[in-house]
Amino acid sequence: MNYKLNEKEYETKEITFKEVVKMEKCGVNFNAIENASFSQAEALISYITGLSKDKVDFEIDEHLKKGGSIEEVFLCFNVLIESDFFKKVGVKK
Repeated sequence: MNYKLNEKEYETKEITFKEVVKMEKCGVNFNAIENASFSQAEALISYITGLSKDKVDFEIDEHLKKGGSIEEVFLCFNVLIESDFFKKVGVKK
């Protein structure tokens, strides 16, 4: 699955159990997806795109300056929700 931020398309990593554990270690809380915070989005975007958190912050700021919405930023969580892994384990929106 791909994720678009600041007019750039990123091919995301495949979501597997191992990747979920790594994301948790990076600060993604899977129990709070429905009420995700900005830091959760930053951590997830950093992980799935391979960008540093500083670069993610820059790209989000640029995205918003160009008229992009914060809702578009939070579409990063769709990468998780729509992954085969989360469909198999029963995580829903």
